[in-house]
Amino acid sequence: MPSTINERNQSADIFRLLLIFMVVAIHVNVFSEIRKINFFTVDGYFRMAVPIFFIINGYFFQQYVTDKFLFRKWLCRALLLFAVWQIIYLPMYIPTDGLTPQHIAVFISQALFGYHHLWYVAAMASGGVILYYVKDLRYALLLCVSLFIIGWILQYARIFLQADSLMFKVFSQYWIFRNGLFFGFPMMFIGVYIAKNNLIEKLSKTRCVILLFFSFLLLSLELCLTNIYLFKKISYHIDFIISLLIFCPLLFILLMKSNVVYFTHLKSKSFALIAAAVYFVHPYVIFFLEKYLNLSVSLLYALTLVFSLIVAFLLFSLRKKLFFIF
Repeated sequence: MPSTINERNQSADIFRLLLIFMVVAIHVNVFSEIRKINFFTVDGYFRMAVPIFFIINGYFFQQYVTDKFLFRKWLCRALLLFAVWQIIYLPMYIPTDGLTPQHIAVFISQALFGYHHLWYVAAMASGGVILYYVKDLRYALLLCVSLFIIGWILQYARIFLQADSLMFKVFSQYWIFRNGLFFGFPMMFIGVYIAKNNLIEKLSKTRCVILLFFSFLLLSLELCLTNIYLFKKISYHIDFIISLLIFCPLLFILLMKSNVVYFTHLKSKSFALIAAAVYFVHPYVIFFLEKYLNLSVSLLYALTLVFSLIVAFLLFSLRKKLFFIF
């Protein structure tokens, strides 16, 4: 196991905060008034955030894969995290306007696969389980790429279905494809693969930058083609972008190759914990701001970041007592 597995990297941990800002931008639909810009950011470049989070999970998960006791401890921690935040957000998704079969079905799906942003925790836990059992599979990398591509296909399936059909409604449910099997496991495995094969040390910075540049061009091309050919009639928020299979690992490797220390008196892990806290609390902040204030989208975004960071710092200061929430 490479020694870097157990070392923090301040550049990567600070970048987590920037990625969280991207996630918040997605959830407030920050450029909703300008369709093309909104597509290329909210449904384009900003979508790098979650895959990189999964890659980071996978990279550090490598130390748990080979030890049954550590794996069980990791899984219990992930399940506790999911359960606690599902309970915290219960008022947001529990049916309050009648228990129709549709309401019950939506509630059950959200309870199992995660409310709103909590799908990430559910996908991390289930993806980690899959990862643990296929860690020695000879063609695991091919499997993870294939599963991600299947998820990509399922994501766009509704475009080719009758809008009022049952199948359209089924494939409009994000949990069908945005889950641990098609998203969490593939990206986490990439993180494990990077750690296991010591790619951070093996890939030179120059080569990484060149490959990252061309993968960015590929990502831009894919977004252009998606906008032109797939979203002619209907469009919706997307998560799966094939080019991210190349772009995200390269960006992660480049970040991990940096040994720059920007803050000498603050532990690197602190940035990761604050970023996690912002991730978990920001939907509540958005909810209350939208409910009590009439704000423009840009102001909503700015205030969401400000108040989320305030709450995040408060939770961070209480992290020893509230160890079970992030």
